[in-house]
Amino acid sequence: MRWPWIAALLLTLACPDVSAQTWPIDAERASASFSVRPLWLKRIEGHFPVVEGVLVRDPERDTLSVDVRIDARALQMTRGSWLTWAQSEEFFDVERHPWIRFRSLPFAAHRLREGGTIEGQATLRGVTRPIRFQLAPATCPAPGSACPLHAEGEVNRSLFGMDAHRVALGDRVRLSFSVMLDPASDQGTLP
Repeated sequence: MRWPWIAALLLTLACPDVSAQTWPIDAERASASFSVRPLWLKRIEGHFPVVEGVLVRDPERDTLSVDVRIDARALQMTRGSWLTWAQSEEFFDVERHPWIRFRSLPFAAHRLREGGTIEGQATLRGVTRPIRFQLAPATCPAPGSACPLHAEGEVNRSLFGMDAHRVALGDRVRLSFSVMLDPASDQGTLP
């Protein structure tokens, strides 16, 4: 059984409001990336092809929330040496912490169309900290179904225990998401 379906079930059981609607993220059409800037080189970038999660709507409050996780073990980079380093205990430490997770606070449903700030908690290397993502305005009338949802945010790597190479490597790590919702979901389209 795939994780998004388990999460959807758990969210449904945890929420007393039976009218909540849940849309799984389409894992085949979702991706995430990160970048960090060394002090003397262009950005080092990586791509995460395995992204899972759900979008949940509370129709009474007209709010949405997301719960997304990224498989750091599936990281792809252009150089093998960078990949080895990024997955090592100096950076993502994928052996002990294979998943990166973001759980949002509820946000107004109209932000899917208009864009705006989404606040929540990021868990990276077993450490959970507040984070803000900037959701881009939709490029179509049915965001998430007809066009992808794009969001970007930054974390300070030192706050997550990523202290190696502090002199040579910048502290800010940029995270980006691009997701579509599962078209097989029977929840209908978002407002």
